[in-house]
Amino acid sequence: MKIRTAVALLLASSTSILLAQGPVPARDPAQPAPTEPLIVDVHSAPYSPKIVYKTNISNQRFDMRNATVFDMIEFAYGLGEQDDDRENAAIVGGPTWIDFDRFDISAKIPSLKPPAWRAGPTDPANPPGNPNDQMRPVVRRVLAERFHLKYHTGDRPLPGYVVTVAKEGPKLAEAKNPTAANQCHGERDKANPVQYTLSCTSETVGQFVSTLDQAFPHPIMDRTGLTKAYDFTLKLVLGPEVHTRDDLARIYTDAFIKQLGLAVVRGDVPQPAFVVDAVDRTPTANSPDIAKLLPALADLEFEVASIRPSADNEPQMQIRATGSQITFSSFSLQDLITRAWQLPTGQMLGDALPLLPRTRFTILVKLPPDIDGRTVNQDQDEIANMLQKLLVDRFQVKYHWGQWTQPDAYVLLAGSPKMKKADPNSRSFCKFGPADGEKPARYANSPFDVEFHCQNVTMAQFADRVQAMAGSEVKNRVADKTGLAGSYDFTVFFTAGRTLRAQIAASAEEAKQAGDAMPAPVAGLSVEDAFRKELGLKLVKQPLVLPSLVLDHFDQTPTAN
Repeated sequence: MKIRTAVALLLASSTSILLAQGPVPARDPAQPAPTEPLIVDVHSAPYSPKIVYKTNISNQRFDMRNATVFDMIEFAYGLGEQDDDRENAAIVGGPTWIDFDRFDISAKIPSLKPPAWRAGPTDPANPPGNPNDQMRPVVRRVLAERFHLKYHTGDRPLPGYVVTVAKEGPKLAEAKNPTAANQCHGERDKANPVQYTLSCTSETVGQFVSTLDQAFPHPIMDRTGLTKAYDFTLKLVLGPEVHTRDDLARIYTDAFIKQLGLAVVRGDVPQPAFVVDAVDRTPTANSPDIAKLLPALADLEFEVASIRPSADNEPQMQIRATGSQITFSSFSLQDLITRAWQLPTGQMLGDALPLLPRTRFTILVKLPPDIDGRTVNQDQDEIANMLQKLLVDRFQVKYHWGQWTQPDAYVLLAGSPKMKKADPNSRSFCKFGPADGEKPARYANSPFDVEFHCQNVTMAQFADRVQAMAGSEVKNRVADKTGLAGSYDFTVFFTAGRTLRAQIAASAEEAKQAGDAMPAPVAGLSVEDAFRKELGLKLVKQPLVLPSLVLDHFDQTPTAN
């Protein structure tokens, strides 16, 4: 069969749609056996308002931050790491904490080198190796030796999609040349870029369906019973509302029934499963000599740094690396400090926030000539360390870690709960988008900006996710003061404050133009109103003591270049 890229191109048309999860490991593979001492630091991660983890590759050192054991399993066995818009049903069992407790891992890998910067297009015949492949065996050993993970694999009926013939029958034309090689070609309409057309010739339904795994949240299976080859065209509208596989699956499902006479329905599909049998919540202790055994990050400094006020037309908060130079375009001092000390949120600057200058700065730095800025820019820890030194030197930043009472911090209280009691055996998570099978509240021209759902979560777990899910609407780690026991399933959708203000202003202008005394109510919901109406919970502001990076001193302007 001719190799086709139509579906891959289709997915690439929306950058927020991620790649499909990789294959589940072969049935009952041998547990990783130790070959040399495992030099690794494992500890609980500090709080972060992020639901994704990050990896960092340095010379002989690999870091994995803010990762759950579930994330580690996905990463170690190639099951779809960092894929937070797709529920990974292939990992089964295990306690609920493996989805919520987060850890930092730092490991020494003697053969590891930072990925080299590659300029220009890659050679399809010789694609670059995936640097993560060097780390996967190490994370497997961490899971086995430090968390004592025990597992097995085997086929199980898991959530999927099934393609059948619709009641009205198929709308497919038999192939004009059924013996020809099957192929599909995808093309975007130049006049109407949201219109995408897939044209297939000499293609069986089974062959076409087998290419669609990346387009659906779960594996898809052909059960039409149709075995002939067909010629057909599928027209898809890929507008700005297509963000996730759920969005794409709905578009495909609608196109299948209307254009091909085929029905796509949810149903269990036999799939390989990774079954967690046992795992320890507390990893075994680090070696007392771990600080000596792990290689420290390189102690680099910018050789030269030029700082100037940014022009109005410069892109904000953009980092560009070329040769031995790196340009930080249009960063405020708050942005620079937040990035340099890798703070979860600017609110951690506490009382200093209103005193920081509003001026935006553009910084051009030069590295030693033998260091490629593009390579260094891939190492976020290294960039952060160098930025710290620059800010201490040029803005005279002096600081210490402490506590700060935020006067308008959010806390979560119980009102009249409307949430559904969860199945205690289900997976535990909070993810963006609607729950599996639900229609989205966020779509083109919808009054809502954000939608997320949580499954089998306690209120304490949910409170710890609110900042990550609500984004800029909530600027602190939320405290759970609901007093509610048990776990729940629920969906939340709301309108960002800036959008809500625009809706109110537009409604007021319409009323003024029409001569009406009262503007029409807007359809959007603030995050506070959404919690109250949809969950029966209260998200209210109260003073709260929070960690803070206390700025003892900083200059409003940098020292001269």
